Amino acid sequence: MNNHSQSSTVQKIKADIGDLDVGPIVEKVVITMYNDFPFLDEKFGDKGRERTIEDNYYHFLYLHTAYKLNDTQTFVDYVMWLNSVLVSRGLKTEMIIYNFEKIQENMIGMLDKEVEVSFLSYLDEGILALKEYKQANESE
Repeated sequence: MNNHSQSSTVQKIKADIGDLDVGPIVEKVVITMYNDFPFLDEKFGDKGRERTIEDNYYHFLYLHTAYKLNDTQTFVDYVMWLNSVLVSRGLKTEMIIYNFEKIQENMIGMLDKEVEVSFLSYLDEGILALKEYKQANESE
C-alpha cells in the first residue's frame, strides 16, 4: 500500500501513531479477512475495503493510546463503541473478534516486544469484553 492509495484518514492516523509502523500488519490482516470472507467484497465493495483498512489503523491508534496511558480500559471502551457502530451497519460482533484475533496473529515479531506484549493484552481484554457482550445479548 503506497501513500497515494491511502485515504487522508489513514495518513492522519499514521501521523498520530508516529514511528509505530503498522502498515504491513494492517495489510496482512485486511487481505486475510477478505480472503476468508469473500462476502465482504460483495456486500461492501471497494469502499468497504477502504473502511476496513481505516478501521484497522484506528484499532492501532487506540491500542497505541492505551499503551501511552497504560490503561487497558481506554481500549475496551473503544472496542465497545466500535461494536455498537459496526453492528448498526450490519456487521456481526464475531467479525470484530475475528479482526482482533487476526491482528494478534499478524503482529507477532513486527513491533517492539514491550509494545507487542501490551497490545496483545489489550486485544485479549477487548475480545473478552466483546464475547461477554455477545453472550449477554444473545436471545436464543
